Amino acid sequence: MSDFYERSDHHMHASINTAIFLTSIQNGNTQSDCLCTLVNQPIDNIEVRGELFDTTTKDQELKAIGQLCHDNHWGLYYSIPEELFSNGQINENLAEYLYMADHYNINGLKISLGDGTDIKSITLKRLSKQLQTSKVKLTVENQPNSNSEMPAFTEAVHRLLTLVPELGYTFDSGNWYWINQRPETAFDSLEDVTSVFHLKDIEHQETVMLDHGETEWRPMLNKLDRNVPVFLEYEIDSNKINNQIELVNDALSQR
Repeated sequence: MSDFYERSDHHMHASINTAIFLTSIQNGNTQSDCLCTLVNQPIDNIEVRGELFDTTTKDQELKAIGQLCHDNHWGLYYSIPEELFSNGQINENLAEYLYMADHYNINGLKISLGDGTDIKSITLKRLSKQLQTSKVKLTVENQPNSNSEMPAFTEAVHRLLTLVPELGYTFDSGNWYWINQRPETAFDSLEDVTSVFHLKDIEHQETVMLDHGETEWRPMLNKLDRNVPVFLEYEIDSNKINNQIELVNDALSQR
């Protein structure tokens, strides 16, 4: 863990995924423009999204974001809009992402698991070797589709993390609703392997502000390992961002 966890009040703060700025980005602002508005906020990490970059300016933007993170003591995470496994094979773009992460001092990469069942042990050995070439932590995430059906998903993730100890797991509390699973139940079987937590509240398969939906999110945060970053990953009106960060920081400080 880097020094961005070492704050004077000793407890963790909320982290921010750029999904919170979706409308602003769709209106032409860049992720780095939006992240500048978070300076002086009580947050620990930020996570950018691969699909929200303009490919022509991506390199200079990542450089600017890296500097912003350095200046504000934020950890930098990157969400890959792809799947790690398909048809039993490792995503062929992975090497490129690992290189990018090392080049821009990215702390964590996140990728959807894809179909993680029946992956051959030799393939997982190759993945393990590949991850050892990079200092970045790669985590796989549950998806809002049949790849994350229980109990097969839990079994796949536990096997994967046993055979590829370099990997971590990002628990997305929202995606379960799209496959009619309760996040709280899923969390009980996955909290032991959760290394990143994506927080959102859902009502009738729509994302809403925290405490306006069906998710019992505070008990999950209370059970969560204290070193696991908690990212807000849903669109938030700019006038509500302070409030949503405050709710999470209050919950984290009371653990």
